Amino acid sequence: MKRAMQAVRISGFGSAEDVLEYADVPVPRPPGKGEVLVRLRATSVNPIDCRRRGGYGRALLRLRGIGGFPQILGSDISGEVVAVGPGVSELQAGDAVFGAKSPSIHGTYAQYCLVKAAEVVRKPASLSFAEAAALPYAFLSAWAGLTDAGFRAEAATGRRVFLQGGTGGTGVVTLQVCRALGAHVAVTAGPQGIDLCRRLGANEVFDYRTQDFSRHLDRYDFAICLADQSEEAKMISILRPGPGTGYATLVHPLMSLVDAKGLLRGGIQAVRIFLRERSSQKRHRRAYAWSLFRPDRAALELLAELAEKGTVQAVIDRAYPLSAMAEAHEYSESGRAKGKIVIEIE
Repeated sequence: MKRAMQAVRISGFGSAEDVLEYADVPVPRPPGKGEVLVRLRATSVNPIDCRRRGGYGRALLRLRGIGGFPQILGSDISGEVVAVGPGVSELQAGDAVFGAKSPSIHGTYAQYCLVKAAEVVRKPASLSFAEAAALPYAFLSAWAGLTDAGFRAEAATGRRVFLQGGTGGTGVVTLQVCRALGAHVAVTAGPQGIDLCRRLGANEVFDYRTQDFSRHLDRYDFAICLADQSEEAKMISILRPGPGTGYATLVHPLMSLVDAKGLLRGGIQAVRIFLRERSSQKRHRRAYAWSLFRPDRAALELLAELAEKGTVQAVIDRAYPLSAMAEAHEYSESGRAKGKIVIEIE
């Protein structure tokens, strides 16, 4: 195996143009127990990558021992297993896999990546490597919110789900999964994304610029915030009271407060806000959650099954080579993408 690989890394926080460096770096060590080494063929740019590049979450990541430099960002995995570590029996060299890895300083903006075997599954043959790279991190992030709010795949039929932000990378895949499981789904979108959401199966689509969804929706089971926490009260207002219903947000202030005020003061303020809001919803017997991406093999296998059936499709806005990562980040930060920004790796 080669001793060097091409990757994009950062050696400090800053703008895409200033800190993203395309360079030759060492290939990761051989896989250890429970790990696999993957030759990546594609990955994606998620908004969290751009925020981490700018320093978002640095305090909590440093506390977890993953805040040093240089860093290779990226989470989505799509490629081929080239080596397996001890104890790995479900995968072997040559398997095409996809998935998403936990945050680290050794991410997926590279030709090779070490990953826990439990964080990848076999790639559906119906998906290209680029298409497979568009799905896992976005879906698993939203799935964490859905399950924290009380949503269950086996009981999804007929449940009413509201997704704020239907055309982002997270929204387009989550909308499709919820519909495939039998849920009734309402979403918000910009004027250029309304037709896309309808094509993907949304039952109701609201133009966030001209329509107030809270005036039209009522007695929903779940509301998931994917874009703008300032609308939290509106999202909660459309929920019915009672058990089996809930709200979750992926854009909560935990990391921002800790970054701004330090682990102690920021953490205490975040806990106070969270407990106040959770207590308020508990009176209505509703779940309330601040959610983060987390690996979930069962959810990843569900995604693979639905993709293989063709009921979930990748929505790719643009694809870039690894060497054009700065341009890809800038496009992500423009907010114009409808679907995912994919990085193809030679």
